[in-house]
Amino acid sequence: MRFVRPLLGLALLAGLLSLMDPQALLTTFQQTDLKLFVAALVPAILANLICVYRWQLVARELGIQAPYGFLLSAYAQGISANSILPGGIVGGDAWRSLAISKKAPEGSKHQSVLSVLLDRVSGFWGLTWLSLSAGVVAILMSGTDRANQPEASGSGGSPIEWFDSTLGQAYLLSLLVIALAPVLGRLLHMGWLHRFEVEHHRQRFGKWILAIIQIINALLILKKTLVISVLIQVMTATAFWLCLQSVKVDMSWWLLTALCGGVFLSGILPAALGGFGARELGAVAFITPFGFAKEGVLAGSVLFGLTATIQGVMGLWFWLKARGDRG
Repeated sequence: MRFVRPLLGLALLAGLLSLMDPQALLTTFQQTDLKLFVAALVPAILANLICVYRWQLVARELGIQAPYGFLLSAYAQGISANSILPGGIVGGDAWRSLAISKKAPEGSKHQSVLSVLLDRVSGFWGLTWLSLSAGVVAILMSGTDRANQPEASGSGGSPIEWFDSTLGQAYLLSLLVIALAPVLGRLLHMGWLHRFEVEHHRQRFGKWILAIIQIINALLILKKTLVISVLIQVMTATAFWLCLQSVKVDMSWWLLTALCGGVFLSGILPAALGGFGARELGAVAFITPFGFAKEGVLAGSVLFGLTATIQGVMGLWFWLKARGDRG
C-alpha cells in the first residue's frame, strides 16, 4: 500500500502532461521569472515557520510541552518526508506524531497523534474561511469591473459567471459546509453524538468516528488557532500567486485565493509523487475555466510545489543533525 500513493500521483501527472502542448509547456518553464519564483519562497517559508508555532499551541492545549526548536526540527523533517521521500502527506504527519510523542506525558501518547490531526484540521478550517471570504471579494470586484468596463470580455468566464454556475455554487456550498462543520458538529454532539463515546460504541464505529468526535471536542482549540491558520493560508496563497505570476498567469490574488480551497484540498487526495499530482490536477481544474492557459497553470503549480521541495532539501539538515545527536 505504501507505493499506491506515488503510483497514482505518477499516473495523474502523466495524464495531465498528455493534455498539454509540450512545446508550450517547455516555453512556459523557460520564460519563468526567477525573481518572482525566489520571492515566492519567502511567504512559503514564513507560512511553515508559523505552522510550527500553531502546532506548539495545539500541543500545549493537549498537555504536551515541547520547545519550538524541537517542533521545528520535527516539522522540517516531515516536509522532507513529504517532498523528498515517497509517501506524501501521510508520511510527514506520521513522522511528526512519532517525534512529538517523545514529549507527551506518560500515559497520554495518543495526544501526540491528536496534536498533528488538529493542526491539520485547523489549517483546512482556516483555508475554507479564507477562500469563502476571498470569493465574496472576487465576485464584488468582478461586478465592479464589468460595470466600469462592460465592453471588456476575456476568453474565460468571469468570477460572477463561474460562481453563479452549478459547479461554482456547489464549490461555495462545500466550503461553507466545511467551515461550519466543527460548530454544527459540536451542536450535534450536545444532542446525541456523545452516546457513541461509550467504549463498546467506540469499538463498533472505529477510528474514523473517534477522530470526528475528537475534532468536535477540540472546537475551542480550533477557535484559538483560527486567526493563525488564516494568516498561514494568506501567505501560502501569496506564494502560489507569485509562482503563477512568474509564468505569466496574471490572475487577481482574490480570485486565486477563492479557488485555493479547491486546489489545496485536492492535494489531500492519496495521489502524489513527492507532493506533485493531485494539487496540479486541482489547479488545472479550478483555474483554467477562467481563460488561463493550462500549460501556464500546470507550470505555476509545479513551481509552487518546488517551494516545498526546496524546503524539503533544507529540512535534510535537521535529519542529519538529529542522526548526529543520536550518535
